[in-house]
Amino acid sequence: MSWPEVIRAIIEANGGQATLPVLYQQAGQYRKLPKGDWQKTLRGVLYREARKGRYIRTGLGVFALPERAQQQPQNAYQEAAQGQSYQNYLKQQSDLHGAVQGMLIEIGNYLGYLTYTSDKNRSFDGKPLSSLCGLQRIPEFTYEGIVRITSFRDVVWFSNSQHPFPKYIYDVENTTDFDNSMHQMYQLRETSARFVLVAEESKRKLFDQKLRRDPFAQIASRYAFRSYEQVVRFYFSCVEHYELRLAFLET
Repeated sequence: MSWPEVIRAIIEANGGQATLPVLYQQAGQYRKLPKGDWQKTLRGVLYREARKGRYIRTGLGVFALPERAQQQPQNAYQEAAQGQSYQNYLKQQSDLHGAVQGMLIEIGNYLGYLTYTSDKNRSFDGKPLSSLCGLQRIPEFTYEGIVRITSFRDVVWFSNSQHPFPKYIYDVENTTDFDNSMHQMYQLRETSARFVLVAEESKRKLFDQKLRRDPFAQIASRYAFRSYEQVVRFYFSCVEHYELRLAFLET
């Protein structure tokens, strides 16, 4: 099969929409992969096909058939690409938990990590979170108990390597008070991962209070707080950079 045919087959097989990590993972099912940087070739063909209108960008590194994209409402990627305000997007969201998780996954993909989520049923702008992840199953990177705790976290960014290890572990704290997440993350302290709690800005003081208590104070530098606004703003910035890069490098 030619590269355009491979790309089309993968996107159709994934419900009319696929991420770059999924395209990379599944390409070998449709053709023998050549030596060298074949992923660069795949991207070049994909971007060319998108410029012809055969695919629509619906997320950071997410491409959909036009008919699939038309079924979805105006989404965060489109608003960001059009220069809309991230503050307005925040105000419009009824499910910030799902939106923030989806953004964290797409940002992780964009930054070159392998992404994972335990939340298989939630969606982000009509995109199932599981369909955005580079990993559908968590790698067995260490002892079974540690792997199990990691597998229940909201979003995990793993190193993109032959033997992936967790680098950033995120829990989105929409209704809880950090205790459970911080205790679970504390159990992972022997890994090299950063533990990130994401919540409304109004919860930052509560997070700081919890962090001053033992046992969390013992590894306080491993924990971080990020507000919903920080995540959404970063996502919008990544989309702007992505669009500018594509436009600059187009041939």
